[in-house]
Amino acid sequence: MKIVHSWLSDLAPVGDDTEAIADALTSLGMAVESVDVVGASVPGVITARVLRTERHPDAAKVHRVFVDAGDGAERHVWCGAFNMKPGDVIPLATPGTVMPDGRTIEPKPILGISSDGMLCSARELGLGDDHSGILILPEGTPLGLPYGEALGMSTEVVYDLDLTRNRPDCWGHLGVVRRQNGARHDVDETVSVRASSPRRLRVSAARVGKR
Repeated sequence: MKIVHSWLSDLAPVGDDTEAIADALTSLGMAVESVDVVGASVPGVITARVLRTERHPDAAKVHRVFVDAGDGAERHVWCGAFNMKPGDVIPLATPGTVMPDGRTIEPKPILGISSDGMLCSARELGLGDDHSGILILPEGTPLGLPYGEALGMSTEVVYDLDLTRNRPDCWGHLGVVRRQNGARHDVDETVSVRASSPRRLRVSAARVGKR
């Protein structure tokens, strides 16, 4: 079962030491299998606008994409995806960026022409499973910013609990925080009514799952 740290904080003063919280939950019979940080952006990936694209006569599987990262300088990137057009805002991994899969982006040349980074798909950034093309960001997205900042993304800590069938009292955020803080009697029941709304839970769970 997935438990979101910020929701626990809404219900009771659980603190910010996620390792200590995980240990406490495990000691109370709610075994924490993992603690994951979701929604974090990749350092070095910034927003850029496509200026134009060009085909090279000796390159059948890639084309040249020229972008502006907000500083007025034209950057050239080789790209094997063809789904972008002039005016689109896309994520640009600048040279030196370490991608989630461990790759370091380097200005490797193709046909003797260097590439100033890499254009990224949603999967390459950990934002989904789509790898069919480059991620097209919303129109009007500011240029030259880390894509997470430009999109208003925020990080969240998620605890993955392994609950047994005999612990229905801990199914859900309110049950977990009651079990954890029950002895201190500091659970905010006013917030619990809002947090346990079925509609809110469905929407928020979907949001966490997509990160």
